[in-house]
Amino acid sequence: MTVTARDLILAAPEVALKAGSASRPTISIVAYGGGLMNVPSWGSVAIDLDGIDASGQIALLADHDARVSGVVGHGNAEVRDGRLLVDGVMSGAGDAANQIVEMSRGGFAFQASVGVAPTEHERARPNEKVEINGRTLSSPRGFTLVRKGKLREVSITPLGADASTSVAIAASRKRMERTNMDVHEIDEQVIRADERERLTQIESICRSPGSGWGTHQTKIDELKASAISGEIEVAGLSAQVLNIMRESRPKLSGLMRQQTSVGGVTTLEAAVLNRMGLADLGEESLGAMAMEQGEGLRASHALDLCRAALRLDGVDEPHGREEMVRAALSTYSLPTALGNVANKLLLDAYTDAPATWRSFASVRSAGDFKDQTAIRPSFTGSLQQVAPGGELKHGSVGEWAATYSIDTFGKILSIDRRDLINDDLSIFDQTSRAFGRAAMRRLNDLIFQVLLDNAGGVFSVANGNLLEGVDKALGIDSLAEAITAMLTQRDDEGNDLDLRPRTLLVPPDLQTTAKAILESEFIQQIAERQPTGNSLRRAVSIEVEPRLNNDAKYGAAASDKHWYLFGAPSNAAIVVAFLQGKQSPTVEFFGLDQDVNRLAASWRVYFDFGAALVDPRAAVRSKGEA
Repeated sequence: MTVTARDLILAAPEVALKAGSASRPTISIVAYGGGLMNVPSWGSVAIDLDGIDASGQIALLADHDARVSGVVGHGNAEVRDGRLLVDGVMSGAGDAANQIVEMSRGGFAFQASVGVAPTEHERARPNEKVEINGRTLSSPRGFTLVRKGKLREVSITPLGADASTSVAIAASRKRMERTNMDVHEIDEQVIRADERERLTQIESICRSPGSGWGTHQTKIDELKASAISGEIEVAGLSAQVLNIMRESRPKLSGLMRQQTSVGGVTTLEAAVLNRMGLADLGEESLGAMAMEQGEGLRASHALDLCRAALRLDGVDEPHGREEMVRAALSTYSLPTALGNVANKLLLDAYTDAPATWRSFASVRSAGDFKDQTAIRPSFTGSLQQVAPGGELKHGSVGEWAATYSIDTFGKILSIDRRDLINDDLSIFDQTSRAFGRAAMRRLNDLIFQVLLDNAGGVFSVANGNLLEGVDKALGIDSLAEAITAMLTQRDDEGNDLDLRPRTLLVPPDLQTTAKAILESEFIQQIAERQPTGNSLRRAVSIEVEPRLNNDAKYGAAASDKHWYLFGAPSNAAIVVAFLQGKQSPTVEFFGLDQDVNRLAASWRVYFDFGAALVDPRAAVRSKGEA
């Protein structure tokens, strides 16, 4: 499920499949327990169950496969005791449904996840306490709170986003022969061929890896014998063997971690993240093995990180804490590891910051800092018919081009030796995140400065994309007029450009009005026998941008009455370009401060980007006042 285009998939804490009829087992799912969840690309997420629409039949899918073949059942959902529960039937008739039943009978511990389409969400601040679902939730890094949404589906998966989820299944057993074939009519040769194939599958599943199954070999042999005798199905055997493989994952000692390390700096980086209490971020970016290796360094203090860096670089440990910190900050390993961590923290905060322009701006890559040319997508007109043996006519770029350039924005990030001696890395965390938010804020500032400046009169009556007057204030009629203006844009030869409105951009003052227009199901009946349905409901999406009315920063160009309508990003009403296509800031180690009264390691943070208005036909502006 996502607020925009993606689906936010949330791990379900418990699924239980119970014995029903021979062909239709029933299923009970605790889809959401009411607390915080760690969701890929979202971070920590909580759902206010009071705002979830769980009405109607809920599809049960295999691995979020929304095709008919992926449907394994259906059910009904309800909110009870601060939890989201689903009860249903395994009504699926395909291979996916049968495999889930067979594997669960064999003992495989399934997990589950739910797909929710949010319609309203907000960001809870770090350590802010929120009362929902009969409990108090908070997170030191903040979390996304889904206030309203629609439950779309529940999926049964072998591995969910939350490793603590579990599935307990007890289905009725029924051995089926070939569909639509009487058992007495099955050819003996077919039976033998099927049996040979079955035994081959059993041998393949139970085949020992090069290092052997170790202490689990006896259990594997017992399962193999049970499968050969027909006591368990092949699918069930596969499920139980997979469970054993999970349990037999090797636990590495400190020495083994050193020998199998994915890299000394990466291990040190993992140790830094562990020390800062950011194991989740580390596992997401570095992987579970790297985090295990980082734990092996046993860094219980920032000074332990300094010692580890000295050992990695083969430097003798000096006497005294300040001398050790100075030496560690002079190595390659510690500044690099800290720089990598700073980059992750910065990027985490950068991507979490609002960026309304992504819904309508076209993103480009610039190879250098020279002036770049952006061709307006609507300049070409239509292709012309070519007579047999004829030649193709040339199109001319002419005035249908815009120029832009890339600039560099940056700052210095430092960590003082006292922070390491005092084991205080929180300032490093907070500063890195602040730089990430500042980077997105500076990018946002530039983009909306370009939009509000309207260089070259991109928004004008002559271009057919400017609405002026008191009657152009945001409303049903004015929005309909703007939509019509974009839909009827034509080139100089009278060809329709096939532009489609996509996003309504408004200042905070118009947010309520915009939602009323685009989300209300009905409008007031204004005359007898006139329809009352809202013809503009969900005609476009809404983005709210506070910079549009920030007259303190943008002067007279800003207004609480002006609003914009944009086409898709590919229509390039505005272009946002990044040097070499890198859409996030860069962090590089800068060096040691040589001031005798201060010892600090510094990293430079810089970001290369630019923006320009390009195609006036893909946007409409309304001043909404005389």
